[in-house]
Amino acid sequence: MSVQAPVVPDHDHFLRFIVDDKYSLYRRIAGVALLSLILTGGNTKQEFSDLTFFCLKMGGFLITLLLLYINIYVLIPKYLFRKKYIHYVIWVAVVIVLSFLVFAGLKEWLPSLRLKPGPVVKNEYLEDFISVVILLSILCAATMAIRLFQRWVKDGYRLTQLENIRMQTELDLLKSQVNPHFLFNMLNNSQVLIQTNPQKASEILIKLSDLLRYQLYDSSREKVLLSADIRFIAQLLTLEKVRRDYFDFNIEQEGTSRQLLIAPLLFVPFVENAVKHNIESVKGAFVELSFKLHEDVLIFKCRNSKAAGAIEMDPDQMGGLGLPNVQRRLELLFPDKHQLSIKDQNGVYEVHLILTL
Repeated sequence: MSVQAPVVPDHDHFLRFIVDDKYSLYRRIAGVALLSLILTGGNTKQEFSDLTFFCLKMGGFLITLLLLYINIYVLIPKYLFRKKYIHYVIWVAVVIVLSFLVFAGLKEWLPSLRLKPGPVVKNEYLEDFISVVILLSILCAATMAIRLFQRWVKDGYRLTQLENIRMQTELDLLKSQVNPHFLFNMLNNSQVLIQTNPQKASEILIKLSDLLRYQLYDSSREKVLLSADIRFIAQLLTLEKVRRDYFDFNIEQEGTSRQLLIAPLLFVPFVENAVKHNIESVKGAFVELSFKLHEDVLIFKCRNSKAAGAIEMDPDQMGGLGLPNVQRRLELLFPDKHQLSIKDQNGVYEVHLILTL
């Protein structure tokens, strides 16, 4: 199973714009437009000609843009994302100081470009240094916050996707373990019946082929119709009835005609357990199943007879799969949406499972 790059859901338009690579050009355009608004300032005192003022503003804009690009594409990936925080702060400070020196150099050149002398300001360079540092620090912090947010969102979706893949792999493994061992017992019994009762052996093998076909092909899907899974269980119990002289079963259904999709072979371990521990040689052996679907709630019950005085069954070994594995599969498929109770008393073994779909 291949791991694909995380994709933000279509309905999260804002996150898609912020994170998705295909919108990177639009993000750059939006960033340039926003920076242009921030650096907007008029030549109100007409100290410079319009062309000179435009060139000065464009120079300041390009220097600021270069600083931000260095921060976004060099300093943040090289230092911040690698948790070299001190190195990152030092390099940001160095770049800001260098930017100020460039601005200061331009300012020394400005008097020769002025149309009229500007006002004399005390501590002019200190004020300029403070204003430049504050502005560039805010812009660097803003771009850093955006990059951290992008990384957080991408990592979150990547972890979610990896968790989904892990869960799906685990589910596939658990499902692959659902191999009713009595199907293989059927093959062994058929080998004996071929010599003693060929007609009965032929009937068993035909039914067994249908069961194995569903087991190998249909149940490989992520979900199947509930009615198909019930039909598989009915065929399985019918096959058991053909094999045994004293065995009976009943399947009660209510509301299952709905086209409901469900994980395949979900109930088979319980049915297998009922057959495995049923009475084979005494009259009155039975398995009773009930499937009741009410709106979004599915109630499953399984009852089977036990021999009087039989040793209490160990549910951890039920169905050849083990109760812990069955419970784990339920937890993955129906987290906080299932109730499972198992009773073993008075010659009857009973399973009660409620699923909120």
